Amino acid sequence: MIKKKGNVSWVRLPALGAVLIVLVTAQGCAQWFRNADEFHRPASPGGVARPTPQTSDPSRVSAQVAASRSNVVKLIGNAPSCDNTRPEGTGFAYEPERVMTTAHLVAGTTGSITVIGPDGKRYRGRVILFDPSRDVAVLRVPSLRARSLVFGPINPGESAMVAGYSNGEDLTVTSGDVSRSTTAHGPDIYHKRQIRREIHIVHAPVKPEVPGGPLLRSDGTVSGMIFASDVHKPSGYALTAAEITRPAMDGRTATATVSTQGCSWTLHAR
Repeated sequence: MIKKKGNVSWVRLPALGAVLIVLVTAQGCAQWFRNADEFHRPASPGGVARPTPQTSDPSRVSAQVAASRSNVVKLIGNAPSCDNTRPEGTGFAYEPERVMTTAHLVAGTTGSITVIGPDGKRYRGRVILFDPSRDVAVLRVPSLRARSLVFGPINPGESAMVAGYSNGEDLTVTSGDVSRSTTAHGPDIYHKRQIRREIHIVHAPVKPEVPGGPLLRSDGTVSGMIFASDVHKPSGYALTAAEITRPAMDGRTATATVSTQGCSWTLHAR
């Protein structure tokens, strides 16, 4: 059974005893994991659930906020052949003129991507790396100034922050923690083949357009990139730093515009 609400769709498979966790962008792409409920074990004995994290006071997380505010950007594409002709989402500049985001956000787009910084300044970016298996894309954005970010691991239980844009809002930075790191099995963004990805399960509210934003440690290190959210729980899913470091490195030297292939679509229940 598939249900839709706004831009978000989710699927329940009773036979597996699991809710498939999905995030659907304006283009309709979904990500899913098997037996996702097992990722949400209580943080303490006796079945006591974690409290819902709240947005942190920026003064208490100055390093993270400084990194996110100067590097997180809003992206607006043009995809006339897809359901929504102007998909919007989040990305982050990991060094000058290079922005990382999810592949499902830019899939099927044509022409340049509008890149809007926290100061409202607009740039034009082109996709120079498109990895539908990992769900990672890199844009080259001429003249975009940004600090170079450091990628590094994060441990389960460690505090983290998620930064991104959602529903026309200004940049939001939300606190949480990494509840678990694991290997997830699921399809690529076109549902053509099964992929294994190393991911973090993040206990923090993640809104629909936030995927593509960084998962930040308290020292501002990028420990992953959010690529999906849980429609029932205050949780998100991030590719680990190990998963996104190779695309980031390849994107540093790439300059030629590449194809974003076709639109990506919602997975149907099996």
